[in-house]
Amino acid sequence: MKSFKSIPVTVASLMLTLPFYHAIASELDAHEHGSASLDIAIDTNTIEMRFESPAVNIVGFEYATDDDQQLLLIQLAKNNLSNFDAVFQLVGDASCQTVESSANWVTKHGEEGHEEGHEEGHEEGHEEGHEEGHEEGHEEAPASEHAEFIAEYQLTCKHVDYLTAIDVNLFEFFPDISDLDVQVIYSGGQIKQELDASNTLIRLAK
Repeated sequence: MKSFKSIPVTVASLMLTLPFYHAIASELDAHEHGSASLDIAIDTNTIEMRFESPAVNIVGFEYATDDDQQLLLIQLAKNNLSNFDAVFQLVGDASCQTVESSANWVTKHGEEGHEEGHEEGHEEGHEEGHEEGHEEGHEEAPASEHAEFIAEYQLTCKHVDYLTAIDVNLFEFFPDISDLDVQVIYSGGQIKQELDASNTLIRLAK
């Protein structure tokens, strides 16, 4: 097996790079019902993962809401998604510990959990043209915005090289997810795979 030191960039850089591979598909199939994505980067002793899905796959609706029952569904979904050990199972004695696990309901304008990276770019480049664009027809009712769930995880591992596979249990919790596009970058190279309810295992070549 190759040494993990051969990875030329940090995990943080990998996680910025991975969404690029989904960009074209996301633009073409934006908020495609049933589809979701999972990006994984594995470094020397760290695993970072990012899951994205249209909210309709998770809670059955995808617009901003004030309905108490729907808000409860959102909270329950966030609780399930942020429970790494429930939605993922690591195969192999890698001795990993979850150090960060979060799940947010996100809309275009940051309805609840706006991403930090987007905030920074939005602040720096949106100010100058915002007023003019807003005046000319930038008005968008929150109710018309598609929402999504974004979950992020970070784990530290004592023996990450012992990790042989990752079993994805998301389909059990969220049966409306019909296909999950997976991207993995690790010492063994890059994996592109599509999972579904009958095929939930990401195998890492050794």
